[in-house]
Amino acid sequence: MIKVTFKPWDEVVIHESMYYSFEDLLKLVSLGVQPGGLTQPLQWTEGVAFLAVGMPPTDEVIKEQLLGKIHWASLAWALMPKYVGFIPIKDINAKIPIVDVSKNTVFCTVVKALKEQLGT
Repeated sequence: MIKVTFKPWDEVVIHESMYYSFEDLLKLVSLGVQPGGLTQPLQWTEGVAFLAVGMPPTDEVIKEQLLGKIHWASLAWALMPKYVGFIPIKDINAKIPIVDVSKNTVFCTVVKALKEQLGT
């Protein structure tokens, strides 16, 4: 019989957290997007839109992951009070997809810590 084990992450280490205005975060993710195209999606939960970039899968990073620790090289984020499925970029006729990840406990915990940094 196959055993199935669920082991949630124990820790998220964010090596660089960059807070932006919402408009600047949209500019950041839309850089280099072709007219009519889609950008990389942003994730959203509890009033925050963000883009997390993981560390390259080196032996050391994989070892840490197996021990329950996630390393993010960077996290770009902004306050976005209301969820919408996408944001249009009118000047290039493109879209920024927004994914609601509010059911993910890791993302909710990270967003709570980010908001505490801002004092909100």
